[in-house]
Amino acid sequence: MAKSTEIKIGELGEIGFGDFLKSSSSSKKVIITDETVYELWGENLLTSFDGLSHAEVIQVPPGEENKSIEICQQIWESLGEYGIQRGDMILNFGGGMVSDLGGFVAAAFKRGINYINIPTTLLSMVDASMGGKTAVNLGAYKNQVGFFHSPSKVFIDPQFLTTLPAEQVLSGFAEMLKHGIIADKKHFNELCKTGGSAEKITSDMIRRSIKIKEQFVVVDFDDKGVRKNLNFGHTAGHAIEGWLLKSGTPWPHGYCVAWGMVVAAYISLLRKMITESEFKNIHRVVSSLYPPLPLVPEDIHSLIDLMKNDKKNAGEHFNFTLLSEIGQAVPDRQATNDLVIIALRYVLGADENEEKNVLPD
Repeated sequence: MAKSTEIKIGELGEIGFGDFLKSSSSSKKVIITDETVYELWGENLLTSFDGLSHAEVIQVPPGEENKSIEICQQIWESLGEYGIQRGDMILNFGGGMVSDLGGFVAAAFKRGINYINIPTTLLSMVDASMGGKTAVNLGAYKNQVGFFHSPSKVFIDPQFLTTLPAEQVLSGFAEMLKHGIIADKKHFNELCKTGGSAEKITSDMIRRSIKIKEQFVVVDFDDKGVRKNLNFGHTAGHAIEGWLLKSGTPWPHGYCVAWGMVVAAYISLLRKMITESEFKNIHRVVSSLYPPLPLVPEDIHSLIDLMKNDKKNAGEHFNFTLLSEIGQAVPDRQATNDLVIIALRYVLGADENEEKNVLPD
């Protein structure tokens, strides 16, 4: 069991961020952010808190393609030039890419230095900023190199969502839907009523999603048991995301996970684990919020090849988190190559009218 990271939600000036900076005044601070976030919020952050007056700022280009070892190396070299020691601190200020990248940088530098996360997107608020998973990509393969290294604290200020494009709101909303689907049907139904609108997503909904993730992380920090429930939608979702990135047409992480959830839900239906009405409910919600996948059936074998390198696999079969009902996930369920192809063909619209070949559970 891991110690829970302290997560505070509210305006930064009112949730103890300034006091935290004062308590760590003896340590050097480096802010890792991306160019877009810095342009929108960087000056506001630096001028609002005296504790950041001497902080170094490292800006990285935005985009998942920059969550790479090459970018990490540039940051590590900068940290060395700044004279950063193990008692100093990194502040990750940005979305999920920055949280993953900055956490990885912190975990590796001098065998681990402290870091905190200040997430600025809905995705990073409810998912990437907490849980301690840090990683970078290897080309099209998502999160292939990483560490478990938790932030000291997470400060969540919903004001950052006011400048977030609708596309990025929906990306984070997919992870919130996932939390409801795997653990809380009531939360899922409440989220569905918002239609993914930023104005209708309340702080209480964000808190509930964070709480769901936290309840898995605290009891299974190393991802060997119930934390695998959080992988729902990610086996196929990461392959979709990696293939689109490799093809030069990147999609937001949450969009890919949303359709990955439909793949996993369809496999659950084929395995007679959920009812057809439950599957249709999930499919309807996803298809009403997210555009159809820009893929064709000929892409399926490329997706399969990417999935074969998924870190969750064991043996020859694919490892999925599936569902026994909406609100209850079942981790570590294997699926054959043929079964995954059937599900992918369905989601891409190739076999919409094909009679389901239901397989034994």
